[in-house]
Amino acid sequence: MSEQEELKLFEKIEKGLSESFENLLRRKAALDQDMVFADENGQPRIVTARKALAEYESNR
Repeated sequence: MSEQEELKLFEKIEKGLSESFENLLRRKAALDQDMVFADENGQPRIVTARKALAEYESNR
């Protein structure tokens, strides 16, 4: 696999992961559920999916 093909593959994977994460946020927000993230110390942080989605959209 050439370097160019490898870069395209990684871009495709990154795009798929990003779309999947956004879909997860939207589904959980619609169901009024929470998301669990790790903070900078590795500790769990619970956030409503609506808040997480709003944060995600503002950072895009």
